[in-house]
Amino acid sequence: LTGDGEDLIGSTRSHARRVLGVYLTLTAAGIALLMVLGLGPFAAVVHTLAAVSTGGFSSFDRSLGGLSGPLQAAVTALSLAGAVALPLWYRSVRQGGPRLLAQDLQLRALLLAGLLVTALLALAMGLAGQPWAVVARHAPLMALSAQTTTGFASLPLGGLDAGSKLVLIGAMAVGGSVGSTAGGLKILRLLILLRLLQLLLLRTRLPDHAVLEPSLGGNRLAPEESLRALLVILLYGLTVLLSWLPFTLAGFDPLDALFEVVSATATVGLSTGITAAHLAPWLKGVLCLDMLLGRLEILALLVVLYPATWFGRRNVP
Repeated sequence: LTGDGEDLIGSTRSHARRVLGVYLTLTAAGIALLMVLGLGPFAAVVHTLAAVSTGGFSSFDRSLGGLSGPLQAAVTALSLAGAVALPLWYRSVRQGGPRLLAQDLQLRALLLAGLLVTALLALAMGLAGQPWAVVARHAPLMALSAQTTTGFASLPLGGLDAGSKLVLIGAMAVGGSVGSTAGGLKILRLLILLRLLQLLLLRTRLPDHAVLEPSLGGNRLAPEESLRALLVILLYGLTVLLSWLPFTLAGFDPLDALFEVVSATATVGLSTGITAAHLAPWLKGVLCLDMLLGRLEILALLVVLYPATWFGRRNVP
């Protein structure tokens, strides 16, 4: 290895140690918090691991519905912490403090998305006839569970109206921050897509010789970075579309089928009831493939499966 290669390995190891340190700190703090709020040791460990890792598993049949209000809020806060880029937590402690958190574009967008999804979900549930007391309690929990791709549930999803399901589908598809434990497309890629769309519209009213450099949050967007983001979004959409088709052909409700497929691809785990033990094995296989592609973000798996990765000449520096 050259000196540059050794520096790269060293920086990668340092980054990995920092991320692991943040993860362990969040986990330990979460377990302590839930135990202080009255949850037993085993349940505290299960829910903290599921929240920080955005796993969504619960030791209660009713998931978050089996917890008290303060415990629901604590688990949701831990879910949100896991959906924030883990390196950002490290930098905020060692360098910028709360000011660095407030300046982070992804974190601001994640919080804004959570508020927007909560408002839309509350509106949809209210218009569908849900009592406002039920809406006020469950809309924030379900909205943030979907946005952080954690997958905790505070009420059965099969009985939700179509509008509420669509709102949750959108939140699950976007997901959390790049560098977090969340799934989905990631907030940053959505911001890149929106920024490129904005530039496309701006160029229609500028002279042909005008130069407009794409940037996001004060940082220039490299062409390769933009292309990669758009490619991931395209592959994600194709995966959802091709996985949705078998469920609709099998006779499932199209909206519920889309909900299941997006939930699997975004590695969320929320379900309207289709995903169950009695589901046909080949459809279970579709969902398993979706979960694998979603967790590896598709490109990584394609690189592994690409024959040229294993055979042929390689450029060795």
